[in-house]
Amino acid sequence: MPRAQTRFLDRTTPPHVATLVAQSSIAALAMNVFLPSLPSMATYFQTDYAVVQLSVSLYLAVNAVLQVFIGALSDRYGRRPVMLASLWVFVIATLGTLLAPNVVVFLLFRMLQAAVVTGIVLSRTAIRDVLGEGDAASRIGYVTMGMAVVPMLAPALGGLLDEAFGWRGSFGLMLVAGVAVLALSWRDMGETRLGGAGSFRAQFAEMPELMRS
Repeated sequence: MPRAQTRFLDRTTPPHVATLVAQSSIAALAMNVFLPSLPSMATYFQTDYAVVQLSVSLYLAVNAVLQVFIGALSDRYGRRPVMLASLWVFVIATLGTLLAPNVVVFLLFRMLQAAVVTGIVLSRTAIRDVLGEGDAASRIGYVTMGMAVVPMLAPALGGLLDEAFGWRGSFGLMLVAGVAVLALSWRDMGETRLGGAGSFRAQFAEMPELMRS
């Protein structure tokens, strides 16, 4: 059963499923929308193709590390603050990729973009916070659908943007989408974590068991 009624664009209530789908979808979009632009990025930054490919592997590495800590941070400080902070980091990092003067700076900002993985983790966590197991499964299905469909469509869209605007087209899309999802989350995402959380030491001590489950 829900702990509170959900009203769209009312941050005094739990987030609407549309907001959660948007949060998970932008995280999926950022993974691969720019892949068709890798050759033009290598040309622009005057570097080897293998170097710009690091924008994929480094992003995924940081993404994986962050997923270990996001749950503990959101248990400690709340889902809403952690989500909004992560989206702010993503927006600033995306702007940094657009303005990067060289490939090293670009890769640094690209790694910071991985903060958006919070959308994948906390969108599902927020659903479990407010719904029973049966109702949560259907809502999580919507979120998972966004995570599955967006990566399939994103490279095709990225290719069109690359032809029209160059490699910055995909990152421009990420910037616009990031600002939009940040605004939506600010307006709609109410806090879903109720009660206090244990210490970081206690939470991290439980991680091996959680990862085995």
